[in-house]
Amino acid sequence: MKISGMILSGGMSRRMGSDKSLKKINNKKLVKLVLEKVSKQVDYVFINSNKLTKKNININIDIVKDCLEGHLGPLVGILTGIKWLNKKKGFNFLVSFPVDSPFFPDDLVLRFQKYSENYDIIIANSKNRNHPVFSMWNLNLEKELEQSIKNGTRKIEDFTRKKKTKVVKFKNIEYDPFFNINTADDLKFAERHLIGKNS
Repeated sequence: MKISGMILSGGMSRRMGSDKSLKKINNKKLVKLVLEKVSKQVDYVFINSNKLTKKNININIDIVKDCLEGHLGPLVGILTGIKWLNKKKGFNFLVSFPVDSPFFPDDLVLRFQKYSENYDIIIANSKNRNHPVFSMWNLNLEKELEQSIKNGTRKIEDFTRKKKTKVVKFKNIEYDPFFNINTADDLKFAERHLIGKNS
């Protein structure tokens, strides 16, 4: 089984005011923080973004633009990742990681893998709340997912509820491991309260 990780960085960052993937915690860009953690859990990692370049993040990594125009959301990012991996061949699953959530569990992919033989999609959950942007996808879903998006599906869970989906629950350890950074205040909170506990 070969698993790839994809960092979703296609959002508009409206509440942050500028591209949050380039914001820093302890002088390290969010995209680099997430990349370092993802790289330890998968065989290959790349970024989905319509803005980032290797030059502005100073990382030699594949960056793939949305396969459909219009900033249609993370579901298109997932389709883009699935298409990219199917062209490369040799991979079985895609795991998506949002760029604004750098504190996810170190065993996320390992725990997802346990259910990969019996489910099409696996989604993370904490505090009885699903986090569909943290999810694992069978690459065989490409055609069905693309058609669903073209028919108007935009939310990840609007698609996953139609498929054999497993929700994996993760415990909070003093903080929500799927805490996401949307605003400047969130960024300050993360640096002040979370980075030390996650390092």
